[in-house]
Amino acid sequence: METDRHYFLEGLFVIILSLAAAAFAVWLGRPGHRDDVVYRIHFSESVSGLAVGDAVKLLGVDVGTVKSMKIDPADSRLVLVEARLRKDTPIKTDTRASLALKGITGVVFIELSGGSPAAKALLAATAPDAIPEIPSERAGFKAALDELPVLVHKFSSIENQVKNVVKDVGGLTEKVKEDPSLLLRRPRKQ
Repeated sequence: METDRHYFLEGLFVIILSLAAAAFAVWLGRPGHRDDVVYRIHFSESVSGLAVGDAVKLLGVDVGTVKSMKIDPADSRLVLVEARLRKDTPIKTDTRASLALKGITGVVFIELSGGSPAAKALLAATAPDAIPEIPSERAGFKAALDELPVLVHKFSSIENQVKNVVKDVGGLTEKVKEDPSLLLRRPRKQ
């Protein structure tokens, strides 16, 4: 009889320990706080490298995570990103969102910037039944990459101008080699 009781207590202990571990795992893995605020951000550029659960930072400080990403049903040229931010995050009407790279690894996160003290809070400026939307902008490395073709075109045109000048100077040099007295002549007045 005593061994049955011993096995019962061991089994009960294992079951209680398993339930406690499961509850701890659920508590540890919950995606956010109940008072978090969901914001929408529309990006007109590729969000390659960004994933659900990635960080959203305001001036480098983690303030939330990416909740979902999908192609905007209203405009298929845009990516609709929903971000879950802490309620106390100071998101203003002039706050802007951009994609940023973390180092050279290719890990992408959303960087929020702006938000002057005089600006109104975005949450207060949004209708109660609407989801507040943070405007996006191109910034940093991605913006530089987008401008790269324009810079290459400008350098190409400068290269062509330099080639023309060198060709003209080369032609003048050949004329002076043939007739050095050209250097001694006075220019004619017109």
